Amino acid sequence: MMRVVPLLLVCLVLSACGRGADSPDVKKEGAAPAASAPLPDIGKMIARVATQDGCRDFTAEMRVTAEDAAGQRDQVEFKVQRKYSPSQAVTFLTVLAPREESDKAILAIERADQATEAFSYLAGLKRLAKMNSERQLGFRNAKVTVQELLGMELGQYAHSAGERVADGGGQLIRVEFKAKPDRSLAFPRIVGYFNEKELAPSRFELYDARDELQKRVAIEEVKAVQNRQTITRVAIDDVLQKLKLQLETRRIEYDRGISDAIFTENYLKSHITSAGKRLIQ
Repeated sequence: MMRVVPLLLVCLVLSACGRGADSPDVKKEGAAPAASAPLPDIGKMIARVATQDGCRDFTAEMRVTAEDAAGQRDQVEFKVQRKYSPSQAVTFLTVLAPREESDKAILAIERADQATEAFSYLAGLKRLAKMNSERQLGFRNAKVTVQELLGMELGQYAHSAGERVADGGGQLIRVEFKAKPDRSLAFPRIVGYFNEKELAPSRFELYDARDELQKRVAIEEVKAVQNRQTITRVAIDDVLQKLKLQLETRRIEYDRGISDAIFTENYLKSHITSAGKRLIQ
């Protein structure tokens, strides 16, 4: 089993291709009074997040710091390469540090209107391991799903029409995401809150199959990088595992023209095999 620190949301940089379909909105208690101005196009707002503000591809180096209830801290650095096309998004994720984990990598293929396929490679057994979105991967006493590594796969959800809700003296746009059938997602329901002025996400709540809150995700920083809206710092409260996580985007480059050859099973096998040999030298 791949050992990685919980890389929740991967800063939403790894979000799924495509858009969720609109569905009738349901008003919630505490909703702000109806505003006269119409809401922005919710589908476009979500697509902006899900496709990293409309880029063709990107390469990012990121860091996650985790702290448990006893105050013990752990850290991992990783590299994400992602490429979009009209029919799919492909992701290649590799661990950079700690060094002993640098032979870990995942290839994921997210096709429109299909369940996601993800792969790793067990070099010792010379076997390709296939995973779905709800598959859990372990790191010591912590667990993380493939869905979380891929930025929650927002394209695999239908979303509500959105509503303005009161929030700390101001207001946000609340959007509810419900999983489409047969997608094998770890979180059947997600509730997102968006800042209307910047059309940027503010926070997310993630619910399991019993509709119990599992994680709270707060977007702490959004910056313009190469004129693209980029989430650069995220705080995560893992309610179930009693973990606090901080996710930082240390470096990101857009539209470099990443080769399609990187997003193949052959490249995955070659990368993991070579990294494993370097570790034992």
